[in-house]
Amino acid sequence: MATEKQVRAKLEEMIHRLDKAGEEAQANLARALPRPKTIQIDVTDLEVSYWTELAEGRMGELEEGEAAEVNIRMRAKSDDLVAMIDGEVGLMSSFMSGRVRVDASLSDLLALRKLA
Repeated sequence: MATEKQVRAKLEEMIHRLDKAGEEAQANLARALPRPKTIQIDVTDLEVSYWTELAEGRMGELEEGEAAEVNIRMRAKSDDLVAMIDGEVGLMSSFMSGRVRVDASLSDLLALRKLA
């Protein structure tokens, strides 16, 4: 089981990778998700939650705890989340196999694939 520190580091790494992805990738993501979205990730085995806002193709600073309003909620065990961020498994395959639960509209779910 990954630790809270490892999970937070991986989430911050994902945010950093998106920042470094370049303007074209951010523009594509902004087109896919044109309105700001609050994304919350619940790490079920560690009983901790993190959230950030995605706006204009960029993610904001990672916050710990419950967001006031959530547009997209992901639930996963720590090891599954780390494996997804590391690219060992994809978001869609994790979702389809039940390793990751996502509460979001279908259009938001499809747009999230651009983060992986």
